[in-house]
Amino acid sequence: MNAENNFAARLIDAGRLAAIARTCGLKADVSYYVNEALKELWRSRSPEEAKKIAERWVLWDAEGRPWPRMPPLENVVQFHRAGTAQVPVVNRPVTPLHAIRAWFEKQDDGVQCEIAGMAALLVFEGADLLDLSSRVWCDCLRRWLSEAGLPAHTIIGRALTFRTCFEYFAESRFTESGWRRSETTALKILEDAKCDPNSEAARLAPIAEKMLDTLPARKGRWMEVRKSWRELASASLTARSLRVWSTLQTK
Repeated sequence: MNAENNFAARLIDAGRLAAIARTCGLKADVSYYVNEALKELWRSRSPEEAKKIAERWVLWDAEGRPWPRMPPLENVVQFHRAGTAQVPVVNRPVTPLHAIRAWFEKQDDGVQCEIAGMAALLVFEGADLLDLSSRVWCDCLRRWLSEAGLPAHTIIGRALTFRTCFEYFAESRFTESGWRRSETTALKILEDAKCDPNSEAARLAPIAEKMLDTLPARKGRWMEVRKSWRELASASLTARSLRVWSTLQTK
């Protein structure tokens, strides 16, 4: 029973670790941590016992990736869809949300996942979303930015909400000091992990190592994101720009 309890605890913790990893720009979703827990289960228990425990706690999606059975089906429903409908992005955005969507689509996959992760934490207030993959996060953000038939005040509210949320999280990625703090934090986690292999730091150590490995490349990408975001914000998301757009909708 202790083995099963420990395995269940790791599945419960998978969402938190995945959220931490995604906000650091790492491609490690809930399924990754469930798979790591399965590897440990198979190493520590007999094949028969490990299989029984896994069948009680794990679901596999159509691609063979493992997800926790908490809640039972939400983690796999998206894999049974024929495809995700894509909302076309026009060359000249009609609304501030279309402008944000067009800017979002120009970012590379890694940056898109980070941005969508920020939205999952604040914009959607989604504890449930944290248990899903970054692909689902991106789809949710696209739908939120592209929903049709919204009144002007709702569009402006969403644009301001996104700007506030994004800039809150992204500020540390826009400065040299922010990247130095990230590096210092990761190094401290690795140092603490060496001192206590059973500590929280030890559990976060793999994330810290990956973050240090990818930090130079991510820093370069985010410096480009900073430039394009500031151009978008100054052109379409200032208070004056939003008032002008709103006024035009009433004519």
